[in-house]
Amino acid sequence: MRIRKIAISAGVLGLAMVGGAFTASPAQAYTKTCNVDQTVFYSICFDGGNDSFTVNDMRADGERAVIKWYAYDGSGREGECQDANGALNGAVVCDYDFKEGPNNYVAFMGFTRDGASGPKHNASWAYTGYITPR
Repeated sequence: MRIRKIAISAGVLGLAMVGGAFTASPAQAYTKTCNVDQTVFYSICFDGGNDSFTVNDMRADGERAVIKWYAYDGSGREGECQDANGALNGAVVCDYDFKEGPNNYVAFMGFTRDGASGPKHNASWAYTGYITPR
């Protein structure tokens, strides 16, 4: 009976140690923040795994879908990613190289506009995408 208790205790301890090994390793996940405009004008995403934005124009209204972004990584950079290839012709991916850091992120929003520099229409909320995995 005593040997059985020792064997069970050793087995439980072994499982606890194996479980600890799995939970102690750092997560390799990255952040991906996406939004689809509720009126189905466009979809926007930031992928923190490869520092890219994806914008997809989903309505044939003569306007392009745009992401406006600001980097909060100490660089002061900002920019736009535009889907100007027409509605429902596949998403556009814009790749950037942001500075990694535990508190670094991008703020971005989507909107539509007529031409490369027309006024904003159908603006989304502002979203936060983390550059470094959380």
